[in-house]
Amino acid sequence: MEVDRRSLMKGVLAGGAFLALGVPSWAFADRSPQKSKQCVLLLGGTSADGLFKSGARAACADMAYEGLRTVQLKEGVLTGTDTITGLLNQSRGARWITVLDDAGAVIFLELARSVGVRMLSMGVHACSTDGPSYIRHDLTSTSQDHSVGGLLASHVLQQSEDFCITEHFLREPPAEERALTSWGAPGFSSHRSAGPDPIHVHCSGCSLPDGRRLLGLEATEGWIPIPPQVCTRESVTWRSENWVVSVGYAITASALGVDTVPESCASRAFAHQSRNGRRAQRAERFVSFVMDI
Repeated sequence: MEVDRRSLMKGVLAGGAFLALGVPSWAFADRSPQKSKQCVLLLGGTSADGLFKSGARAACADMAYEGLRTVQLKEGVLTGTDTITGLLNQSRGARWITVLDDAGAVIFLELARSVGVRMLSMGVHACSTDGPSYIRHDLTSTSQDHSVGGLLASHVLQQSEDFCITEHFLREPPAEERALTSWGAPGFSSHRSAGPDPIHVHCSGCSLPDGRRLLGLEATEGWIPIPPQVCTRESVTWRSENWVVSVGYAITASALGVDTVPESCASRAFAHQSRNGRRAQRAERFVSFVMDI
């Protein structure tokens, strides 16, 4: 099962950004409140900034939150290091949501470390227009209180694009201490790996073997169907036709403390294939952080 754990996180650890960032486990918060009174959105000059901001605003509207402060670095992080350092020092107690390219993420993380950042979640979000047009999200969260994957899957499922999502929880109680719970959605089949650190895999439009292949899971045995009666749908009242907007919504809603469906697992993954999949209009890649200062 350790092989599967490594395979599931292969996209994160070998994806370029996380490897370059070299974020140690201690950088993630041991405990942090689900909700924060003050949130700051930092847009680092990526091509995704505008669409992400649109989704963030929609999440704030849905959750009746009017205090989001937006900082726009039009020329990128490198030319705005003094601005960022000043803002970090002035925003003790705030929760930050950031959108950065790979290089900007490395610089920002170094600046944030100097003020004692506590990471809640981080993700690499990418779409390539070369070959099969898959949108991929590789996520790491401290716990399911700060999870993004289930809400994100529920939103991008409304769009006619294929996607893969992986999410790893760093600090979750042992599976045997929790009742079996699972995310669910119409058209998805859900399976659970056996072992002390279970993985939940949710597939739509593809079989479990095909879903495992898309996700990089190597083991072919030991998968148990999850009973439908323990699967719960996310509450989704808003929709967008653009995947970057959906990422902005899901990450911001998570940062604001939205309640999501819990899963009794250490890692989870989602694979969706649409028969009439729509090709993404352009390649995109960015890194997101949610952190408490």
